[in-house]
Parts: sequence; C-alpha cells; structure tokens
Amino acid sequence: MCGRYANFLSEQELIDHFQVAVTADEPRLFDPSWNIAPTQQVAIIVPGKPDDPGRRLEAAAWGLVPSWAKDPGIGARMINARSETIAEKPSFRTAFAKRRCIVPASGYFEWQTGPDGKQPFYIHPEDDAPLAFAGLYEFWKDKALGEDAPWLVTTTIVTTAARGPMQEIHDRQPVMLTRESLDAWLNRDADQGTLFDVIAAPAPDLAWHRVRKDVGSPRNNAPENIEAL
Repeated sequence: MCGRYANFLSEQELIDHFQVAVTADEPRLFDPSWNIAPTQQVAIIVPGKPDDPGRRLEAAAWGLVPSWAKDPGIGARMINARSETIAEKPSFRTAFAKRRCIVPASGYFEWQTGPDGKQPFYIHPEDDAPLAFAGLYEFWKDKALGEDAPWLVTTTIVTTAARGPMQEIHDRQPVMLTRESLDAWLNRDADQGTLFDVIAAPAPDLAWHRVRKDVGSPRNNAPENIEAL
C-alpha cells in the first residue's frame, strides 16, 4: 500500500488547485493515467527555492532512491514510507527533514482479500477534488559515471494506519492532505512536531467502489479501470 493510483488531472487543474507557479518542461506529466505503477514517471509538487518561492511541478520516478544508494534498483522497494518510522529510517529521514513534496492524484486503488481472492477498490474524494498525497523526494547520481552524470529524481508516498471505514479494505492508507495541511507539509521550516500533526490530521472525505481486476496489471490503462462494477 499504496501500490497503484490514478492521475487524470489536467495541467490547468494542477496549476489552479495546487497554486503552481512553475511547471517542468515534461509533456508526459500531463498524460492522463488510470493505472500508475511503481518506477513510472509521475508528477510531484515541490516548494519553491528561497529566491523563487513559487511552487514547482516536477517529474520524478515513483520509488525513492536515497542519495547514498549504490544501485537505483532499490527504488522499486521504496514506493511507500511508513509515517511511524519516517523520522528514524535511514532511507527516509533526510528527505523527511528537507525534501517533502505533494504527489497529486485523482484517486488510488487498494485490494481487499476475501473468499474469492483479492478484490480491487477505487478510492477517491467524495467531491472528486484533486487528492494531495504527502510525499518525499530525493536526488541520486551514479558516481561511477563521474560528475557529469545526470541526476535521478525519485519520490515516495507517505502512509499511515487506516482510519475509520477504510480499515474494512486495508490496514494502511496514504497520508492525504487538505488545503490547510498542504501548506504546512511544504513549509521548509516546519518542525517535526508540526509535520506529525499534519500526518495525524483528518483526511478528506472519501468514497470507494469495486473495480475490475484488470487494474492489477500496469499494461491495462484505461478509464474503465475506475468504473464501478
């Protein structure tokens, strides 16, 4: 958890809802997807620089690669960061302190285990407003290629224990930010206590329904993935 999500928000929706000032020159960021899978390129929103404070929409590979990693393949196992250990775990603690981001989404998928196997559900805000997952991001460079090697930007989604009715589907859920908590999460100067208050804050009101099992394969990427059965 969370291992699949959807983002079919348009460039203008992202700019308006998240108050983005600068967008990356990466057209694929705005291709709609109804089945985003680990290691794929995704959109993230990062705070501006001290001399240019506007929020920025950037591209990152889903699966965080710590700066000290020897091999970027580790990212496939780092798609989520558990909030309970985020401040201590070496893979995430530096990014938690210095590099927090938003991973925008339309909704996400979760699987419930039952007598007939695993049944996927599509989970989304009741009002279908954009979702803001709390995320972290990192920069990695292959030192074997020298100083001119390109930077790899990667991201992970922060998760927490499932709350309320969501516990019926799965024991974990992504940390989903409201407009109020979003500002605090992106604040570079936020202290650890404030950040954990953000993680513990109520999520937006959610709705969910069963969807087809085809969403289990990233090759199946179509609007039908989110249609109710």
